Amino acid sequence: MVRKFGALLRITWADALAYRAELLIWVLTGALPLVMLAVWRTLAGAGGVGGYTGAEFVTYYVGALSIRQLAGAWIVWDMEREIRMGELSPHLLRPAHPLLRYLAMALSDKPLRLAMIVPIWLVALLFEPGAWPQPDPLSLVVLPLAIVLAFIIYFCNQCCIGLLSFWWTQVLAVQDFWFGLYALASGYLVPLDLLPPPVTRVLVLLPFRSMLSFPLDLLLGRLSPAAIGQGLVLQLFWALSLFGLMLLLWRRGLRRYSAVGA
Repeated sequence: MVRKFGALLRITWADALAYRAELLIWVLTGALPLVMLAVWRTLAGAGGVGGYTGAEFVTYYVGALSIRQLAGAWIVWDMEREIRMGELSPHLLRPAHPLLRYLAMALSDKPLRLAMIVPIWLVALLFEPGAWPQPDPLSLVVLPLAIVLAFIIYFCNQCCIGLLSFWWTQVLAVQDFWFGLYALASGYLVPLDLLPPPVTRVLVLLPFRSMLSFPLDLLLGRLSPAAIGQGLVLQLFWALSLFGLMLLLWRRGLRRYSAVGA
Protein backbone atom coordinates (compact mmCIF):
# COMPACT_ATOMS: atom_id res chain seq x y z
CA MET A 1 0.00 0.00 0.00
CA VAL A 2 2.87 2.39 0.83
CA ARG A 3 4.52 1.69 -2.54
CA LYS A 4 1.23 2.23 -4.37
CA PHE A 5 0.62 5.53 -2.59
CA GLY A 6 4.20 6.60 -3.31
CA ALA A 7 3.61 5.94 -7.01
CA LEU A 8 0.41 7.98 -6.90
CA LEU A 9 2.28 10.86 -5.24
CA ARG A 10 4.95 10.82 -7.95
CA ILE A 11 2.31 10.90 -10.69
CA THR A 12 0.29 13.70 -9.11
CA TRP A 13 3.47 15.66 -8.31
CA ALA A 14 4.44 15.53 -11.99
CA ASP A 15 0.95 16.73 -12.85
CA ALA A 16 1.24 19.61 -10.36
CA LEU A 17 4.56 20.66 -11.89
CA ALA A 18 3.07 20.56 -15.37
CA TYR A 19 0.26 22.91 -14.33
CA ARG A 20 2.15 25.15 -11.88
CA ALA A 21 0.95 28.32 -13.64
CA GLU A 22 -2.64 27.21 -13.11
CA LEU A 23 -1.80 26.51 -9.46
CA LEU A 24 -0.44 30.07 -9.10
CA ILE A 25 -3.75 31.40 -10.41
CA TRP A 26 -5.62 29.26 -7.86
CA VAL A 27 -3.45 30.65 -5.06
CA LEU A 28 -4.00 34.24 -6.21
CA THR A 29 -7.76 33.79 -6.55
CA GLY A 30 -7.75 32.56 -2.95
CA ALA A 31 -6.21 35.81 -1.75
CA LEU A 32 -9.48 37.12 -0.27
CA PRO A 33 -7.85 37.41 3.20
CA LEU A 34 -5.49 40.01 1.74
CA VAL A 35 -8.51 42.11 0.72
CA MET A 36 -9.91 41.82 4.24
CA LEU A 37 -6.46 42.69 5.57
CA ALA A 38 -6.56 46.03 3.78
CA VAL A 39 -9.98 46.76 5.32
CA TRP A 40 -9.13 45.84 8.91
CA ARG A 41 -5.63 47.35 8.75
CA THR A 42 -7.21 50.65 7.76
CA LEU A 43 -9.80 50.42 10.54
CA ALA A 44 -7.14 49.62 13.12
CA GLY A 45 -5.05 52.64 12.18
CA ALA A 46 -2.48 53.51 14.81
CA GLY A 47 -4.56 51.97 17.60
CA GLY A 48 -6.41 48.68 17.30
CA VAL A 49 -9.76 46.93 16.91
CA GLY A 50 -11.08 44.19 19.17
CA GLY A 51 -7.71 43.51 20.72
CA TYR A 52 -5.86 43.35 17.37
CA THR A 53 -3.25 45.92 16.39
CA GLY A 54 -2.52 46.74 12.77
CA ALA A 55 0.51 44.43 12.79
CA GLU A 56 -1.55 41.60 14.31
CA PHE A 57 -4.12 41.96 11.53
CA VAL A 58 -1.31 41.53 9.00
CA THR A 59 -0.13 38.39 10.82
CA TYR A 60 -3.70 37.07 11.06
CA TYR A 61 -4.68 37.43 7.42
CA VAL A 62 -1.37 36.39 5.88
CA GLY A 63 -1.44 33.45 8.31
CA ALA A 64 -5.01 32.63 7.26
CA LEU A 65 -3.97 32.56 3.61
CA SER A 66 -0.96 30.38 4.43
CA ILE A 67 -2.80 27.84 6.57
CA ARG A 68 -5.61 27.47 4.03
CA GLN A 69 -3.04 26.72 1.33
CA LEU A 70 -1.38 24.09 3.54
CA ALA A 71 -4.53 22.56 5.07
CA GLY A 72 -6.93 22.95 2.15
CA ALA A 73 -7.97 20.46 -0.51
CA TRP A 74 -9.48 21.16 -3.91
CA ILE A 75 -10.57 17.78 -5.25
CA VAL A 76 -14.37 18.11 -5.23
CA TRP A 77 -14.39 19.37 -8.84
CA ASP A 78 -12.37 16.37 -10.09
CA MET A 79 -14.45 13.91 -8.08
CA GLU A 80 -17.76 15.40 -9.24
CA ARG A 81 -16.72 15.31 -12.91
CA GLU A 82 -15.31 11.78 -12.79
CA ILE A 83 -18.41 10.32 -11.13
CA ARG A 84 -20.85 12.23 -13.33
CA MET A 85 -19.00 11.54 -16.60
CA GLY A 86 -18.08 7.92 -15.83
CA GLU A 87 -14.35 8.71 -15.70
CA LEU A 88 -14.15 6.95 -12.34
CA SER A 89 -14.54 3.53 -14.00
CA PRO A 90 -10.89 2.87 -14.96
CA HIS A 91 -9.71 3.95 -11.50
CA LEU A 92 -11.94 1.29 -9.92
CA LEU A 93 -9.97 -1.35 -11.84
CA ARG A 94 -6.58 -0.22 -10.57
CA PRO A 95 -4.90 -1.85 -7.53
CA ALA A 96 -4.93 1.37 -5.44
CA HIS A 97 -8.15 2.59 -3.83
CA PRO A 98 -9.53 5.62 -5.74
CA LEU A 99 -9.72 7.65 -2.52
CA LEU A 100 -5.95 7.25 -2.17
CA ARG A 101 -5.56 8.84 -5.59
CA TYR A 102 -7.62 11.83 -4.48
CA LEU A 103 -5.50 12.05 -1.33
CA ALA A 104 -2.33 12.06 -3.44
CA MET A 105 -3.83 14.80 -5.61
CA ALA A 106 -4.57 16.89 -2.51
CA LEU A 107 -1.05 16.44 -1.09
CA SER A 108 1.11 16.68 -4.20
CA ASP A 109 0.84 20.43 -4.71
CA LYS A 110 1.63 21.41 -1.11
CA PRO A 111 5.36 22.11 -1.73
CA LEU A 112 4.44 24.42 -4.62
CA ARG A 113 1.78 26.19 -2.57
CA LEU A 114 4.29 26.67 0.25
CA ALA A 115 6.81 28.13 -2.21
CA MET A 116 4.18 30.56 -3.48
CA ILE A 117 3.18 31.90 -0.06
CA VAL A 118 6.76 32.56 1.09
CA PRO A 119 7.04 35.73 -1.08
CA ILE A 120 3.74 36.97 0.38
CA TRP A 121 5.20 36.69 3.88
CA LEU A 122 8.39 38.48 2.77
CA VAL A 123 6.40 41.38 1.32
CA ALA A 124 4.19 41.56 4.43
CA LEU A 125 7.22 41.66 6.74
CA LEU A 126 8.90 44.24 4.55
CA PHE A 127 6.00 46.66 5.05
CA GLU A 128 5.08 45.54 8.60
CA PRO A 129 8.17 44.16 10.40
CA GLY A 130 6.15 43.61 13.58
CA ALA A 131 3.93 41.09 11.79
CA TRP A 132 6.31 38.17 12.38
CA PRO A 133 4.34 35.44 14.28
CA GLN A 134 5.49 34.86 17.85
CA PRO A 135 3.72 31.73 19.13
CA ASP A 136 4.55 30.42 22.58
CA PRO A 137 6.57 27.15 22.75
CA LEU A 138 3.52 24.92 23.36
CA SER A 139 1.60 26.44 20.43
CA LEU A 140 4.65 26.05 18.20
CA VAL A 141 4.94 22.34 19.05
CA VAL A 142 1.22 21.68 18.52
CA LEU A 143 0.91 23.73 15.31
CA PRO A 144 2.17 21.07 12.82
CA LEU A 145 -0.22 18.47 14.29
CA ALA A 146 -3.09 20.97 14.12
CA ILE A 147 -2.36 21.69 10.45
CA VAL A 148 -2.29 17.96 9.64
CA LEU A 149 -5.61 17.41 11.41
CA ALA A 150 -7.06 20.47 9.68
CA PHE A 151 -6.04 18.97 6.33
CA ILE A 152 -7.66 15.63 7.19
CA ILE A 153 -10.91 17.37 8.15
CA TYR A 154 -10.85 19.52 5.02
CA PHE A 155 -10.04 16.57 2.73
CA CYS A 156 -12.74 14.31 4.18
CA ASN A 157 -15.25 17.14 3.96
CA GLN A 158 -14.40 17.72 0.29
CA CYS A 159 -14.76 14.01 -0.40
CA CYS A 160 -18.16 13.90 1.31
CA ILE A 161 -19.42 16.71 -0.92
CA GLY A 162 -17.93 15.14 -4.05
CA LEU A 163 -19.37 11.72 -3.25
CA LEU A 164 -22.88 13.19 -3.29
CA SER A 165 -22.43 13.00 -7.09
CA PHE A 166 -23.41 9.34 -6.83
CA TRP A 167 -26.94 10.58 -6.05
CA TRP A 168 -27.09 14.09 -7.54
CA THR A 169 -26.13 15.23 -11.02
CA GLN A 170 -24.63 18.51 -9.83
CA VAL A 171 -23.03 19.12 -6.42
CA LEU A 172 -20.94 22.21 -7.14
CA ALA A 173 -23.79 24.36 -5.84
CA VAL A 174 -23.42 22.51 -2.53
CA GLN A 175 -19.69 23.29 -2.62
CA ASP A 176 -20.39 26.99 -3.20
CA PHE A 177 -22.85 27.06 -0.29
CA TRP A 178 -20.37 25.20 1.92
CA PHE A 179 -17.59 27.66 1.09
CA GLY A 180 -19.82 30.56 2.10
CA LEU A 181 -20.29 28.94 5.51
CA TYR A 182 -16.59 28.12 5.74
CA ALA A 183 -15.50 31.68 4.93
CA LEU A 184 -17.56 33.09 7.80
CA ALA A 185 -17.42 30.30 10.39
CA SER A 186 -13.72 29.44 10.07
CA GLY A 187 -12.35 32.94 10.65
CA TYR A 188 -11.24 33.19 7.00
CA LEU A 189 -12.92 36.58 6.55
CA VAL A 190 -13.29 37.89 10.11
CA PRO A 191 -11.53 36.72 13.29
CA LEU A 192 -14.06 34.75 15.30
CA ASP A 193 -13.37 36.68 18.49
CA LEU A 194 -14.58 39.87 16.75
CA LEU A 195 -18.04 38.34 16.29
CA PRO A 196 -20.74 38.55 19.00
CA PRO A 197 -19.91 36.13 21.87
CA PRO A 198 -23.11 34.00 21.46
CA VAL A 199 -22.24 33.47 17.78
CA THR A 200 -18.63 32.63 18.58
CA ARG A 201 -19.63 30.03 21.19
CA VAL A 202 -21.57 28.16 18.51
CA LEU A 203 -19.00 28.53 15.73
CA VAL A 204 -16.11 27.14 17.80
CA LEU A 205 -17.92 23.80 18.03
CA LEU A 206 -18.41 23.45 14.26
CA PRO A 207 -15.81 21.79 12.03
CA PHE A 208 -14.95 25.04 10.24
CA ARG A 209 -12.88 26.42 13.13
CA SER A 210 -10.89 23.18 13.25
CA MET A 211 -10.01 23.65 9.57
CA LEU A 212 -8.51 27.13 9.93
CA SER A 213 -9.08 29.30 12.99
CA PHE A 214 -7.65 26.87 15.55
CA PRO A 215 -4.25 26.38 13.86
CA LEU A 216 -4.24 30.10 13.05
CA ASP A 217 -4.74 31.00 16.73
CA LEU A 218 -1.83 28.67 17.54
CA LEU A 219 0.32 30.57 15.04
CA LEU A 220 -0.65 33.83 16.74
CA GLY A 221 -0.04 32.39 20.23
CA ARG A 222 -3.48 33.48 21.46
CA LEU A 223 -4.56 30.22 23.15
CA SER A 224 -4.15 28.97 26.70
CA PRO A 225 -3.04 25.34 27.31
CA ALA A 226 -6.65 24.40 28.17
CA ALA A 227 -7.93 25.97 24.92
CA ILE A 228 -5.23 24.12 22.97
CA GLY A 229 -6.32 20.80 24.47
CA GLN A 230 -9.98 21.51 23.71
CA GLY A 231 -9.12 22.48 20.16
CA LEU A 232 -7.20 19.25 19.54
CA VAL A 233 -10.06 17.16 20.94
CA LEU A 234 -12.52 18.90 18.60
CA GLN A 235 -10.17 18.37 15.65
CA LEU A 236 -9.89 14.65 16.40
CA PHE A 237 -13.66 14.38 16.78
CA TRP A 238 -14.37 16.01 13.42
CA ALA A 239 -11.57 14.14 11.65
CA LEU A 240 -12.91 10.75 12.79
CA SER A 241 -16.55 11.72 12.17
CA LEU A 242 -15.98 12.99 8.63
CA PHE A 243 -13.65 10.08 7.82
CA GLY A 244 -16.38 7.63 8.83
CA LEU A 245 -19.00 9.56 6.85
CA MET A 246 -16.71 9.58 3.80
CA LEU A 247 -16.31 5.78 3.89
CA LEU A 248 -20.05 5.31 4.36
CA LEU A 249 -20.89 7.55 1.39
CA TRP A 250 -18.28 5.74 -0.74
CA ARG A 251 -19.68 2.28 0.01
CA ARG A 252 -23.31 3.32 -0.45
CA GLY A 253 -22.59 5.44 -3.51
CA LEU A 254 -20.55 2.80 -5.30
CA ARG A 255 -23.60 0.53 -5.30
CA ARG A 256 -25.46 3.17 -7.31
CA TYR A 257 -22.65 3.96 -9.72
CA SER A 258 -23.41 3.12 -13.32
CA ALA A 259 -21.18 4.08 -16.25
CA VAL A 260 -19.46 2.56 -19.26
CA GLY A 261 -16.91 0.07 -17.98
CA ALA A 262 -18.29 0.11 -14.42
